[in-house]
Amino acid sequence: MIYVLALLHTIFSFTLVGFILLHSGKGGGLSSSLGGGGGSTFSGTTIMEKNLTRLTVIVVALFAVSTVLLIFLG
Repeated sequence: MIYVLALLHTIFSFTLVGFILLHSGKGGGLSSSLGGGGGSTFSGTTIMEKNLTRLTVIVVALFAVSTVLLIFLG
């Protein structure tokens, strides 16, 4: 059980790093080169960036849960 949880924790951490790198900063990021630059809404963010933010929050929550479980089970 602990090995499966450690594997999931590692997958979540690499996924989280990837999603954070995809976010665009003030000067644009990798997401703008993947088609996130066009089609802005009135708020100034694209639909792709909103979905990327939602996915990042989900992975952060999974990473936090796996961290707490590893602390208590380890």
